[in-house]
Amino acid sequence: MNTPGWDDPFVPSTPIDDEFAQLIEALRDVQEAITRSHPTASGAAAAAESLRTVAAGMRDFEVGEDEQVSGKRWDLPGSGRALGPPLYLDTVTENTAAGRVTVGRFHSGRYALNGGITPLVFDEIMARLANSSGRPWARTAYLNVNFRAPAPLHAELSVTAELVSQEGRKRLVRGAIHHGDVLVADAEGLWVELKPEQTQNVSNITEVSGR
Repeated sequence: MNTPGWDDPFVPSTPIDDEFAQLIEALRDVQEAITRSHPTASGAAAAAESLRTVAAGMRDFEVGEDEQVSGKRWDLPGSGRALGPPLYLDTVTENTAAGRVTVGRFHSGRYALNGGITPLVFDEIMARLANSSGRPWARTAYLNVNFRAPAPLHAELSVTAELVSQEGRKRLVRGAIHHGDVLVADAEGLWVELKPEQTQNVSNITEVSGR
């Protein structure tokens, strides 16, 4: 398997069914299954032992962050990570993006999308838009989220983002999540372009600012 790089082509999601995609999908299945369960003590112990075996096997393939696959499979919903619900990108332009996401009980906050997951969804699409179309790498300076209505589980939600303006190193992005015609959340975020010496490792970044 070729090692993907950090340069995100930011294009619509494509149906991929290779071995790594299957691995991430299996991990999501495990997360959802455990969330839905009320296992016996023996059942929980057996599952824990199986997961420890999987973790031990994966440690044989451990690499540095630049060589890992997770978080850099830009063709996959969620970029090959299982932290947030998989976001499918449908349309992408220089200054806009639109996609969809469906949330299960693993990301539930009592019968609806957990409020802590909503910023993950926004940051996925808004940050990628802010860093697309040849724009130099920027990091999130702030992300303000307004919760307007409960976002239901097991229902497709539409997610949109728009690059509103760029002033110097500052990029202002707005986003929205809808369930049908209902606005469930909107967000505004600021991304600040990094200086060349700040782009290699986060330990080099002492402050993200517009100065």
